[in-house]
Amino acid sequence: LIAACAAVVVLCAGLYVLTRTPLYTAQATIMIEPKPPQVLKIQDALSQSIERAEYYKTQYEILKSRPLAAAVIKQENLGAFLRGKSAEEKSGLIATVRGIWSDTKASLFGGAEKEAAAGPADVDPALIAAYLDILNVKPIRGTALVQVSFTTPDPTVSARLANLHADAYVRHGLDLRSKTNDEALAFLEKKLLDLKTRVETSEAALNAYRRDAGIISLNDKENIVVDRLADLNKRLTEAEAERIALEAQVRTIRSGNYDTIPAIANSLTIQNLKKEMSKLESEHAQLANEFKPGFPQLDKVRAQIDDIRGRYLQEVKSEIKTIEAAYRSAVTKEAELKAAMNEQKKAALDLKDSAVQYAILAREVETNKQLYDGVLQRIKEMGVAADVRASNVYVIEKAFRPNIPSYPNKKRTLLFALLLGLSGGVAAAFFLERLDSTFKSGEDLERYTMLPSLAAVPDFVLLNGKNQGYGYGLKRLRPPKANGAPPSRGADGAGDEGRELVLARHPLSVVSEAYRTLRSALLLSRAGEPPRTVLLVSASRGEGKTTTVVNTAAAFAQMGGKVLIIDGDLRRPRCHKLLGIENDVGLTEVLAGQIDVKRATRRTKVDGLFLIPAGTCPPNPSELLGSTKMLQTLQALREEYEYVFIDSSPILAVSDAILMATMVDGVLFVVDGQQTPRRIVKEARSRLSSPRIKMLGTLLNRVDTREGSYAKYYGYYQDYYANEPKEL
Repeated sequence: LIAACAAVVVLCAGLYVLTRTPLYTAQATIMIEPKPPQVLKIQDALSQSIERAEYYKTQYEILKSRPLAAAVIKQENLGAFLRGKSAEEKSGLIATVRGIWSDTKASLFGGAEKEAAAGPADVDPALIAAYLDILNVKPIRGTALVQVSFTTPDPTVSARLANLHADAYVRHGLDLRSKTNDEALAFLEKKLLDLKTRVETSEAALNAYRRDAGIISLNDKENIVVDRLADLNKRLTEAEAERIALEAQVRTIRSGNYDTIPAIANSLTIQNLKKEMSKLESEHAQLANEFKPGFPQLDKVRAQIDDIRGRYLQEVKSEIKTIEAAYRSAVTKEAELKAAMNEQKKAALDLKDSAVQYAILAREVETNKQLYDGVLQRIKEMGVAADVRASNVYVIEKAFRPNIPSYPNKKRTLLFALLLGLSGGVAAAFFLERLDSTFKSGEDLERYTMLPSLAAVPDFVLLNGKNQGYGYGLKRLRPPKANGAPPSRGADGAGDEGRELVLARHPLSVVSEAYRTLRSALLLSRAGEPPRTVLLVSASRGEGKTTTVVNTAAAFAQMGGKVLIIDGDLRRPRCHKLLGIENDVGLTEVLAGQIDVKRATRRTKVDGLFLIPAGTCPPNPSELLGSTKMLQTLQALREEYEYVFIDSSPILAVSDAILMATMVDGVLFVVDGQQTPRRIVKEARSRLSSPRIKMLGTLLNRVDTREGSYAKYYGYYQDYYANEPKEL
């Protein structure tokens, strides 16, 4: 069974492997650094303040994003290849079932709605889904390396797609950084024009005042009022710079480019919401490719996306409100400082109008120049940084054309199938063994019944099958029928009428040896002397009890004494058939007082073996077998014969055997090792538990000599008689 299961599973696995289309996997290795190389000591406009773990998770999602896939598809014109793959997938059994269900649903509920809108860059969503289906992004744990692999039936295409995707990801990072720098540069250039106008205006005002007041130079430290003005002017400058910085963020907010705002880019909550929304949008896109709008799972994902988008917008709005509030606060602070400075100017003018006015105009000129120079310097730095285009992503290893398919893995599949088949076979064998409630050994029967196991008799049919030859004469024990059919069992389960007398026909057979073993066990079953009168019982009909009675009695007769068999089964007698004797009169007539014992006794063909057949079937067998006449008859026969063996009816069917069990020296319990279940044996054993019944032990009949320790034992017997002559 185990070998058959293993063979079937391996065969199925082999057929599966041979019918699969080989797939080839090519992979490119990318290294992602958290920050680009610092070629220049210039701060990048794109924020890099995200935590390292979150940053890498974001990059992995970008590698698997639909916009990046759409960019590669559009740039390399992969539509024809991906359409062929999509059509191949739709031709499968599962896709066919899904198509039938979609058509049925459309006819029942009024037609199908329009499919999802086109994907990013006007690329068909089906193409993007097919592209992402063959893409695999796998980070190498503990390193900054990521493996980008593609699996297709063509090894060249797999390598090409892996390299294209890696290059597209590098370009995507550069383009994103370049776009952010360009937007910041445009704002600074516009601000530079305003600062230039202010510098020119302030210088013109200073020169005009200088001419009007006739001032050549003044020392600002001569008066504390001027120092105060200088301090206010400095604070005003800082407030104005702060306001300009916040104004830049407000302008960025109004342009809609929220991701470049540091407060939003640094928000862990917003980044987590973006990732979760990206994951749900990817799941929604996959479901949208398989199901039409209105599908519960699709609507559920859509609702989750709307909920997370709402939370995301709420968080962004919160940050925006914070920035706008800070901006308004900066404007207010600047206005307050301007007002304070104006008041200080008035006080200074009262003290020294000319000197203060000069200092104010000079400081304003200096401040405007500083702001102008700072913005101009930043514009130049960002211009240089834009020309550098340094990337934090590097292609460490290009994908190469694989020569060995990654799917199917024939060795692994066949090995797994072999292990699975062996495991399944072992499980099935244990399961069948668990279902088998019969006894397979005398030790097992002895433990269950708490009675000694005296012997085990092999099954006649098995010994005449292909396992014949366990000793002399077995081949002729029960020849097959003329038409080639296997030998049949008799009513008692042993075989054709008259052929169960093994000891007379085949004295050197393994079955004969089993009955001799039983004879020795019975002789030694009691201390002092062996039992003279033995009753053989069984739980149910057909367990080989009658055959055991005849052969056991024959074994005792071969010892030279007088042995008698009494057929106590008055309902279905068979002993006379096995011994070839007429059943005209017998035990029934003796117990009814019609004849004496001697007239009912018949001599058999076996020397020293006699039989009292059952006789006519009476209407009251139990009353006859349990009568005083039966006890007296047994006592009389005990004086005349050395051993008396009594056959009986099944214990569970009638109570005949229970009545006789109290009259004999001992009872032998016969159990069929292939058919009698444990519960039947347990019930029969409970009926034999009376203190007046002397149980000698059990006999395991019809043992399967092909399995277990019996096969080894009877193999020894065959070797022992291997050189014996074939005929007597």
